[in-house]
Amino acid sequence: MFLLMMGQGEQPWDWKVDEPVSAGYARIYFLEKGVILYREGDRERVLQPGHLYVFSPSMPYAMRHAPDAVFTCTWLHADFFPAVLTRLLDIPLEEDAAAARFGALLRELICGGEMDAPCTEMAAQAFLSYLQQRYLPSGYAPLENVIRYIRQNFRNSELSVSRISENFGYTPEHFIRLFSRNMGMTPYRYLTNLRLYEACRLLMENHTVNDTAQSVGYEDARSFSHAFQKRYGIPPREYRFRHANAEAGFPKEI
Repeated sequence: MFLLMMGQGEQPWDWKVDEPVSAGYARIYFLEKGVILYREGDRERVLQPGHLYVFSPSMPYAMRHAPDAVFTCTWLHADFFPAVLTRLLDIPLEEDAAAARFGALLRELICGGEMDAPCTEMAAQAFLSYLQQRYLPSGYAPLENVIRYIRQNFRNSELSVSRISENFGYTPEHFIRLFSRNMGMTPYRYLTNLRLYEACRLLMENHTVNDTAQSVGYEDARSFSHAFQKRYGIPPREYRFRHANAEAGFPKEI
């Protein structure tokens, strides 16, 4: 399980999440204050404070604020095998003292100005290991090295499904079937999701669209902009403008 990003704080009024296909990574919330309106297909429910929520990487869903209140949470994004979790995981923290302590520790470290300190990342990784061991099934070891390889090389514009399959001794057809069965998505889609997720982070840091495109493995800004708008519904230039002009503070959940 790989940590992608984390943060803590009150989310802005215009916050919402809409994953019409799947995110490809897991959102993890320690919900501390306020409520979230969650929808999965035709089902809706209210997410309550005092709970730990792990959102499926492989299922479409949407979330928004309750009309009368914003919410506060400590949040993480983690990359793990999407097929491991195909539903919303709801953990009342009063029933899991260890998870509650992890949440309190992460909140204290982030709010204490230690967001980028090694100890904070170590604490987050320890929490993810605990979460995986207690709540998520194992058995996907054959692809762990593949995922690690993709994560280490996704910024290379020459990385392709053919190159990945050849590197691990698979035919492209067999590799696509194996990957899709275990990950819930094709390797091409996983690679694209990874590149665009990293692009969001760079744009939030006010990198230019051209620099961002090159940094995440796209050969030109035009193809990058097309893929970004298809995934997130807005051009990368507009995404950059919105986040670059947001109030300074803790990272906002994306």
